[in-house]
Amino acid sequence: MIQTDILIIGAGPCGLFTVFEAGLLKLRCHLIDALPQPGGQCSEIYPKKPIYDIPAYPSILAGELVDRLMEQAEPFRP
Repeated sequence: MIQTDILIIGAGPCGLFTVFEAGLLKLRCHLIDALPQPGGQCSEIYPKKPIYDIPAYPSILAGELVDRLMEQAEPFRP
């Protein structure tokens, strides 16, 4: 059995950011997704597509956003 405080279903951008936010609150997370790699549709369907509605980024490629979210969540080991 896995011991966790939060189960996050979906490893897309929102799920990855949730890992980060929960980690700041010292909550342990377990992240699950149907896809083999994190990032959701951003990784699977359009990693080279620019996204224009992310705060602090006038434009960022979907794949780069996923990479940055993974880097941000890494210290909390989802």
